[in-house]
Amino acid sequence: MKKKLCLLAGLMLCIDSYSQSVESLLKTVEGNNVTLAAYRKAADAAKSANHAEVTLDDLEIGYNRLWGNPTTIGNRNDVSVSQSFDLTTLTGAKGRVAKRKDNMADNDYRIKRQDVLLEAKLCYIDAVYYNALVNELETKYSQAESIMTMQKKMLEAGEINIIDYNNVKLSLASASTALVQAKAEREAVRAKIRQLNGGMDFEVRDSVFAPITLPESFEEWFDGVANNAPSVAMARDGIALGKSQLALAKQSWLPKISVGYMSEKTMGEQYQGVTLGMSVPLWSAGKKVKAAKAEASAAEANHTAAVEELKGELVADFALTKGLMKAAEDCRKTLRSTNNSELLQKACATGEMSAHDYLTLMMAYYDAVEQAIQAEREAQKAHARLTAITL
Repeated sequence: MKKKLCLLAGLMLCIDSYSQSVESLLKTVEGNNVTLAAYRKAADAAKSANHAEVTLDDLEIGYNRLWGNPTTIGNRNDVSVSQSFDLTTLTGAKGRVAKRKDNMADNDYRIKRQDVLLEAKLCYIDAVYYNALVNELETKYSQAESIMTMQKKMLEAGEINIIDYNNVKLSLASASTALVQAKAEREAVRAKIRQLNGGMDFEVRDSVFAPITLPESFEEWFDGVANNAPSVAMARDGIALGKSQLALAKQSWLPKISVGYMSEKTMGEQYQGVTLGMSVPLWSAGKKVKAAKAEASAAEANHTAAVEELKGELVADFALTKGLMKAAEDCRKTLRSTNNSELLQKACATGEMSAHDYLTLMMAYYDAVEQAIQAEREAQKAHARLTAITL
């Protein structure tokens, strides 16, 4: 009983450590990733550009000096100051469009951020996988090395022939190659994590995956998280933007008014007073409204497509996660009930079993172990993709 409690406590510590390590990696990548920093600056620049035109036209100042002919009539000096007023700016229509575009820029950044963090999480899963694989391959190599040492003594004593010895030697070389390859692939994953982390090292010590918990109903879970997905939020903001642009286009029928001051001075005479002007958009407004309606309709269709596309992707990842979880668990159960590695090693050492039979059985065992770890990795990756919208 105490042993079971200790194992359970150890498992809980591993799960907690795994979760904290993943969250720590995602947090440090978000702070250090140079691509994300560039995306954030691009989003800020786009938001600044959105508001660049939400202002009144510049104040217009004019001065004319006209020389009279004949000179006896003197010269004329004109001074004018005028300000145009765009009613779509004064009513806030342009400002509302700019705010909607800001939301689009933010959601575009969220999509790119999600992609980067998902990539980091997948790399973490790969790192845990290779830690587990290297541990198993080191055990496999150690056992093969022990058999090699034993077989060498038996060869020298004339108890086995050179063919049996060479088979054991070949098995050791195969185990060594697999171990070296796994370590090299683990270093490649570490290099990728370092690159995602802005060139800073991040050590992954875990070699055990945390258990995956799936919701009972995919439909209920999806309905609860879909609206927060960046791609769906961006499509939804696209609808709001389309409505704001349509409202702005309808207001484009409104005239542009200018108010100013003008002074005209000649020899012995001066005129000054207020000027009024009006620009009436007779030709362009109709086309703007038609285009805005088309864009608003397209935004509605895009939102529907975004929801369906996301749902299709997540349904596939949900099913894949569930299937791989079962495959990994079934494989682990079989391994726990059929692990005779210690008994086989003793039988080989006492001569009750040939080295060839021992290596054949152990090769099958480690193949099953690697398949279980591989299934666990793929299940974790499918689950990471499934839950990426919550990052």
